[in-house]
Amino acid sequence: MKLKYIIISVLALAGISGCDSYLDKQPDDQLTIETVFENRTNMERWLAYIYTGIPKYYSYDGPDAIADELAPSVGWESQGFKAILYQNGNWTPSQPGVITYWQTLPKLIRQAYIFIQNAHPLEDVSETEVNYMKAECRFMIAYYHSLLVMNYGSVPMIKDAAVGTNAADMMLKQEKFYEVVDWIAEELEETAEQLPNFYDDASKYGRATALWCYAIRARLLTFAASPLVNGNPAMQNVKNIDGVNIFSSEFDPERWRVAADANKTLIVKAEEAGHALYIERTDGDIDPFQSYQNAVMLRYNQGNTEVIIPRTYDDAGYFDRQANPRSMGGAGAIGITQNLVDAFFMKNGLVPITGYNADGSPIINSDSGYSETGYSTANEVAKTTWIYADKSTTTESKSEVNHVIVPSETFNMYCNREPRFYISVLYNEQYHYGKRQHGSQNWYTNFFSGGEDGGPSHDSPSAGYLIRKRVDPSAIPSDSKGTYIKRQGIVYRLAEAYLSYSECLLEYAIAKGTYNQAQNEVVQYVNKIRERAGIPVYGSDSQEIPVPADPLVMRDLVHRERRVELNCEYGNRWYDLRRWNEAEKVLNGNFYGMNTLADKDHRNDFYKRTRYQTRKFISYWWPIPQDDIDKNVNLVQLPEWN
Repeated sequence: MKLKYIIISVLALAGISGCDSYLDKQPDDQLTIETVFENRTNMERWLAYIYTGIPKYYSYDGPDAIADELAPSVGWESQGFKAILYQNGNWTPSQPGVITYWQTLPKLIRQAYIFIQNAHPLEDVSETEVNYMKAECRFMIAYYHSLLVMNYGSVPMIKDAAVGTNAADMMLKQEKFYEVVDWIAEELEETAEQLPNFYDDASKYGRATALWCYAIRARLLTFAASPLVNGNPAMQNVKNIDGVNIFSSEFDPERWRVAADANKTLIVKAEEAGHALYIERTDGDIDPFQSYQNAVMLRYNQGNTEVIIPRTYDDAGYFDRQANPRSMGGAGAIGITQNLVDAFFMKNGLVPITGYNADGSPIINSDSGYSETGYSTANEVAKTTWIYADKSTTTESKSEVNHVIVPSETFNMYCNREPRFYISVLYNEQYHYGKRQHGSQNWYTNFFSGGEDGGPSHDSPSAGYLIRKRVDPSAIPSDSKGTYIKRQGIVYRLAEAYLSYSECLLEYAIAKGTYNQAQNEVVQYVNKIRERAGIPVYGSDSQEIPVPADPLVMRDLVHRERRVELNCEYGNRWYDLRRWNEAEKVLNGNFYGMNTLADKDHRNDFYKRTRYQTRKFISYWWPIPQDDIDKNVNLVQLPEWN
């Protein structure tokens, strides 16, 4: 009877969420395990349900919101918004999580095992297709284990369905971190051999492929080579019920080599299959504005072959509404931090801010040309067909190739920045295409106190900025209009592989003392990203930025490149800060933005760094839910959460 209820639950949920096309069927409450797998539709619905655990891309209360990039309205704390509670350190293992993988993923893992055990060829389902489906399930089992181990660190391995057996069979204990990681990596490598690189059938877009396996394997092994878990003495007190150490306290440089090999394998396989960084050109030259925007906005069938793992069903429209200014019917509530604003390079490719003083004031790189005083005196024009920065210099046509990126009288903090900055950041008094199309009298954002886009408001941008990246730049929420309304989420794109490969190569070279020999290849893959971004690359020519002789300086630049390129995407920053063992330093203390209490009559006062929040960091790992600790005597809570 228990299994019957599981079947009904699976098929009912599959009817409302999952992978696009086969989710509109109604369940039959008389189904048995045998009848499910005698019917193609039910078989596909079961498989679709297993995919529902893939985390959403357009989320603002998940990992993105608890790093140092997204800034959801701090006023939401009064409504119990989980991410703000967590940011402020108001969290216990008894609370429902920002991250709920412990509660949701084991169930899906067991459903995948049931599928593997019971699916078989039918008259209208060939043996080849069934084998692909089973391999997809095997991928999902490994992928979900990777999410568990990267977020909780100390986890059991689920190696069968364990349905219909006694309770003792469910009382799994936590295994050694590297035993779990190595098992997942092996599963993914073997599963890749059972799946195609892509499906000829367009309806299968969004289904697991061999490249999905290589991508998740590369991401996991990069995490597993990093300082948080690779020889971190702070982890030596984490033990399982048997008193066995979960983490190794000895640094193993070979973990970086293995991770580098995994990322290189992914790159080679992906490029052989036709994947490449997404690039648009204007008059024959790379158009960095269009290229970077559409790398995260367009689907594979729209020419964006940078996408390796898409999430075909997501909440893009709702995200747009939360991130757009209030004067257009948006909530004006999903901002970004000053930390992220500071991270972007200048147009000349140099770092503007190298650190912070004790009072939060920036340490400015005098060679960069960056300034936090005064306003620009001339328009900044770029050769691009991107029409969303400001009105074109001559016409309103998309064919016009010269557009004003930054108009005169813009605060100098936002001038002469790299193209990715303008795609990612919506700052005060910035031209907004949607506001203009909406018929607003003011075409520029007005985040001043009392302004149509500012406070006082429960949802006004807490830090004085809104996120622009991933948001439809033409969206008008009040009119339900936009150019990119139906779009996917992106779990993994090729740029991540390039950056991870550079990092792993560099770290292995640092460990082995071979930086001089590895330098060229490290720089090569970083430069691929910078070239697409429209900023100078590293090299020895007069127009290039000299490659640092110090590998630790190069490490900082690789980390920054990763932060900028992957900003506000799929929790990458949350995982990076943790695996670099930097989260406690970065996520603990004062967070700054602009002074949103200043009105337009006091314009200069708005553009002053102002603390808007003080955060309290708790732990590098997510807590095991207290309910599970209470139910399973074989589980041990992580030390920080006891």
